[in-house]
Amino acid sequence: MNYDVIIIGGGIGGLTTGALLVRRGLRVLILERGSRIGGYVTSFKRGALTFDATGAFLGGCEEGGEFYKILVQTGAQRHLRFLRIETARNIYPDFSLELHLRGGFEEYIKGVRELFPQERKALRDYFDLIGKIGGEINRFTGLTWWHKVLFPFYFRHLILYQRASLGRVLDSYFQNEGIKQVLATLPSHLPPSHLSFLFTATLISKVLTQGVWYPQGGMGAIPQALEAAFSEGGGEVQLNTEVERIEVEGGRVKGVLTRRGDFFPARTVVAAINIRRALSDLLPEEYDSKLYDWVHALEYSLSSFLVYLGVEVDLAPLALPYLTYLSSGNTEMEYEQLRRGEMPDDPTVIITIPTLLDSSLAPRGHHVLRLITPAPYGFRNGWGGNDRSLYLEIKDEMTQRLIRTVEARYISGLSAHIKFVEAATPLTLERYTGNERGATYGLAPTPRQFGRGRPANKTPIKGLYLAGHYTRPSHGIVGTAISGSFVAEMISREQGR
Repeated sequence: MNYDVIIIGGGIGGLTTGALLVRRGLRVLILERGSRIGGYVTSFKRGALTFDATGAFLGGCEEGGEFYKILVQTGAQRHLRFLRIETARNIYPDFSLELHLRGGFEEYIKGVRELFPQERKALRDYFDLIGKIGGEINRFTGLTWWHKVLFPFYFRHLILYQRASLGRVLDSYFQNEGIKQVLATLPSHLPPSHLSFLFTATLISKVLTQGVWYPQGGMGAIPQALEAAFSEGGGEVQLNTEVERIEVEGGRVKGVLTRRGDFFPARTVVAAINIRRALSDLLPEEYDSKLYDWVHALEYSLSSFLVYLGVEVDLAPLALPYLTYLSSGNTEMEYEQLRRGEMPDDPTVIITIPTLLDSSLAPRGHHVLRLITPAPYGFRNGWGGNDRSLYLEIKDEMTQRLIRTVEARYISGLSAHIKFVEAATPLTLERYTGNERGATYGLAPTPRQFGRGRPANKTPIKGLYLAGHYTRPSHGIVGTAISGSFVAEMISREQGR
């Protein structure tokens, strides 16, 4: 069969691109090297327990929200139901904060203001700035010729803060270190000194404004809905199919060759995978050599260590929220340890309990918990090197460390109720998803790697596009879906659809 577009990778970026393109009449094939679609955004079962591999929440799911609009455009919306996350809890060494999220970010700000009344004016000014940046970002997506001519006037704040770190901006607005910790508690695995302020402003203004959500049935429901919409539109998915090479002739893609030796011709190819593999390993040598230095200078995010627990206990008396952020208290020091390949003795842990939102994920009287902490790929000589027994020993040691941390600081007696335990290391994430070094967020959202600093969705090779969390606009489920929508729009214009 002849295809208009071939997509390499069945993660959220690839699925979104494909689901949008088939609705515009294009013939699309997705080639996924694994045995399931979704990439990081999947669920898995262990007996009667359902766990989310990664992913904790997403924004923009309300009617008119950024993600909602994409789901409607793909046709996936009718396959999904989202549950609103009402509360979350941040626990720091010296204080804690109950976050009421039903009212969206306004309710969140109210809680922060009550905890730090002396920072009331600074907080208002800070979020006024974020609102202005959000307005400029919205304007940028509909760029017209007069916006380009008067770019410095229309996009003053984007220019001013394009290389600013979140830490630098927080220091300029706030005196209290506690409020800085709270405002820097974001999904990035980066401390404020290394995190892009524009990423923070974009996340808040475009994704989190109206609150955060969880898909009924678990995170795996999202790729399943996108795949259903893709198939309904006539799209085709081939699993367990790894691409060996992207064929290029005369500066334009001609198709892809798989490891099995099958050649699929197409004038348009979307690489929704690890960017180094896409632009270094898969391209002919003449293009690989041109892109090698640039691609290998990109900074990947840290990886993660995850513990999945099945417990038999009544959690109602504890009044726990779905999500709790258990901070180490010094993210800057923790980050430096991680960069040196070390794991902190008392790490930051993010705890999610999906069964508090969706009881169908476990039998009656049981709950599923997931503990996640940033982790270096090179810890203990790459988690034991090639020594399988040492790998399992290190994995178990880290599993017990996280359980002890949560038990000591948050859920007393947790270990007595554990009926099931499993863990995933950075090597696990790399093996199952193809993300090099198990990078949790693809590219690290540093000031240098945000906005125009991220790789463009359109490559110098005609007909070759990039989607996913290694390219524009950003990482995360919503950011990755938006990248897919960017690519679908570019391809549609090129092919007159």
